[in-house]
Amino acid sequence: MKRIQYVLMLLLVGLFRYLPYRIAICFARLLAWKLAVILRLRRSVAIDNLNRAFPEKNSREIESIYRRCWSHFLQVGVEMARIPILNEREIKKRMDSSQGSLIREILNRGKGVIVVSAHFGNWEWMGTAMVREGYDITFIVTSQSNQFVDEWMDRMRTKGGIKTANRKDAVKATLKVLKNNEVVAIMCDQDAGRAGIFTVFFGQPASTPRGPALFHLKTGAPIVFSSSMRGKDGKYYVVFEEMVFDELAGNRDTDELMIMQKITDRLEQEIRAFPDQWLWLHRRWKTKPETDQS
Repeated sequence: MKRIQYVLMLLLVGLFRYLPYRIAICFARLLAWKLAVILRLRRSVAIDNLNRAFPEKNSREIESIYRRCWSHFLQVGVEMARIPILNEREIKKRMDSSQGSLIREILNRGKGVIVVSAHFGNWEWMGTAMVREGYDITFIVTSQSNQFVDEWMDRMRTKGGIKTANRKDAVKATLKVLKNNEVVAIMCDQDAGRAGIFTVFFGQPASTPRGPALFHLKTGAPIVFSSSMRGKDGKYYVVFEEMVFDELAGNRDTDELMIMQKITDRLEQEIRAFPDQWLWLHRRWKTKPETDQS
């Protein structure tokens, strides 16, 4: 079954890559409509997430975000498929990464940079754009359930100049990247299971990766929040913002929680501004605190 899924995906990738960009996007939106409206794929997960996050919104508003979410991520799929043929002209036309100079300034301190982001906007093109601007960047990635899809995604990133390290090897890989005064990018928006730290996300406890806090405290490497949201003109606008943690108490557990809560709050702020561009299809609140197993 996984091989069949992979072959079907490769057929779509071929269409997405070699059709003219606008036609590929129209095709992706049509496919997104079928997945969301007819097949209702991942609908129960997304609707539950959205109701948790936006109790003030009515069912029509919630349904609209769910459908637009599918449309957005199929568009990201089109754009990821096109990475091997992505040139400087295309990047400049479709992505504004002019704030990238902040990364260069921080690298001058010699401690590397920890970029924290999430599965919103187009994080894949953002990484590729950074590589084209001369940065060495490593993504910490989580394995997909389908190994063939997983390997394909890694190939696309490699063709875009991005290096990858699996989350199970994150400690060794991240320390090496920071020691080399390079950039490591860590996604902080998916359920981290029992190994995570519980932060408040949209008013509810969510298991969150603690890696950025752990590496910041261990190495002193600065943390930079980043997003790449699509504007009304269809262009992605990349934001880089150094995060400062003045409230460190000298207690590892307390400091990790404070850092990750501050990052979570910033992620939530961005998601609230562009709700259809975040991955509501993931069970973000899957893991519950041990005191709340209901």
